[in-house]
Amino acid sequence: MRFSHVVFILLAVAATLGLAYWQWTRFRSGSGTFQNLGYAIQWPAFGAFIVYAYRRYIQLENEYYDTGVAPVELEKQRAQERGVMTEISEEFLPTRMNTDVEEFNRRNQPKRRRSE
Repeated sequence: MRFSHVVFILLAVAATLGLAYWQWTRFRSGSGTFQNLGYAIQWPAFGAFIVYAYRRYIQLENEYYDTGVAPVELEKQRAQERGVMTEISEEFLPTRMNTDVEEFNRRNQPKRRRSE
């Protein structure tokens, strides 16, 4: 973990807790509404998500350094080992029509004319 990352995480979490406190005081004031209460509950959840996202980011980077395989590819390999389907086979998908511009325009020519 880099020192700058830790400082950023601490500042971000402190900001979300500060915003939660601000919304809580707005809720407790005479003009406060339940919307302020909702925000007071929501801001700490944002702070928790910041911590979770950073931890997940570090885990994925460590997996990449350990295996040398990108996390997406590693997850595909693990899913295939478990027998989970991750992609649709090419035979299942319909084939695309390969038409040139003239053929496309001929097929999509308007059938009715406007009455003038």
